Amino acid sequence: MNATLAKKLRFSDVVYAINATPKSLRLWLQRGLVDIHTPKAAGGWTEYSFYDIAILALVRQFVNFGANVPTASLLANKVMTTFYPKLLNVQHPDKMPAGALASMWTNQRLYVWTDDGDNWQLKWVALYHSDLGSRAALAKALPDHAVTPHDADFDPGLPSGMALIRKELEPAPVFLSIDVETVFRTAFERADESVTEGKDVDDTDE
Repeated sequence: MNATLAKKLRFSDVVYAINATPKSLRLWLQRGLVDIHTPKAAGGWTEYSFYDIAILALVRQFVNFGANVPTASLLANKVMTTFYPKLLNVQHPDKMPAGALASMWTNQRLYVWTDDGDNWQLKWVALYHSDLGSRAALAKALPDHAVTPHDADFDPGLPSGMALIRKELEPAPVFLSIDVETVFRTAFERADESVTEGKDVDDTDE
C-alpha cells in the first residue's frame, strides 16, 4: 500500500474501499450523517482522502454493530482525533504513506462498549501490555523465576497468544473488539484496487 495521505480519491473509490453501496454512502453524505475530514466541495465532485476512508471504514464497523450512523460518525471521529492528533496535522501529507494510519494499530485493539444508557466508551489496548507478556519476558531473562514452566514459551504474536492476552485485557463487558489495523489496511488496499482497475460505480455524490 504505497499511496500517500495526500492522494485524492473518487466517490466510487470510497464506496468500493469500505464495501458500501453508492446509495447508502450518498445518503450518509448528503444528509450530513457522517463527518469526514474533507470539506464538501462547493461545486463539482468532492475528492476524498485516505483520512475519509479511515473514518468511513470505522463508521461501517460501528453501524454493523448496531450504532446509528450519527453515533457511529461521532465514535469514528473520536478515534481519529484522539489517537491521531499530530498525524492529522502532518506538514507534508504528500510524503506520508496512508499505511501510517494502520501501522499505529499493529498489535493493538479498539474496545467499544456502553455503560448505562447510550454512553459509549472507547479504549485503545496494546495487546502486549499484559501480565502474560511481562511473565514471558521475565521467564526468558530469568528462567528460575518463571511463575509457570511454560511462561517462556508464550508468544503474543501467535493467534493463541493473542487470544490469551485479549482474554486478560478485555474490559467487562466488551461488546465490540475492533482490529483497526486490519480494517484500515483492507479499506486502503481496496481503494488502491479501485483506483488501479477502475470500478463501474456512479461517481456522482451530490
